[in-house]
Amino acid sequence: MFEKFSQDARAAVEGAVGHAERADARTVTEEHLLLALLDLLDPGEAPGARALLALGVDQRRTELTAALREARRVGGLSRADIAALARLGIDVDEVVARVEEAHGPDALAAERGPRRWWPRGHRPFSREARSVLVRALRIAQGRGDRAIGDEHLLLGLASGPGVVADVMAEHGASWADVERALAVPRPGRAAS
Repeated sequence: MFEKFSQDARAAVEGAVGHAERADARTVTEEHLLLALLDLLDPGEAPGARALLALGVDQRRTELTAALREARRVGGLSRADIAALARLGIDVDEVVARVEEAHGPDALAAERGPRRWWPRGHRPFSREARSVLVRALRIAQGRGDRAIGDEHLLLGLASGPGVVADVMAEHGASWADVERALAVPRPGRAAS
């Protein structure tokens, strides 16, 4: 499937692997894909990057990455999950504090399973990250595009269930927001 990726999408996937390596993660996750897309935000030609810039995500990048870090800290629970548990009388902050007291900081964020050594650039993708790539392929096919671009990866992230899509929506990059931003014609070009 990688041969169907545009240069920007390849850069995002390779960037995600780099983020996973720097974090010493066992797998490349959806979060790593989003962080890599955020790395492409320098004003340029990539449609997904332009959409994120148009949505002002570049100005909220610090808050977005902090929200991802906090979601990881609480074991991947979304704000909606935490609110639902609070209605049941469960204080997630208290649970996390007790777990961290017993097992150390970020105990709920740690990946489980045996440690493996991976050659540089060869970390496996998590099931969720692979699902993003499949959704991106389907989105590209559904739009009649010949290649999978960074915009398809962005839509694949925004369309999925889970914490990354929730955090994106909370920071102004929901599926609908991204769709609208992608529909805006590029300056100097007519809409097609």
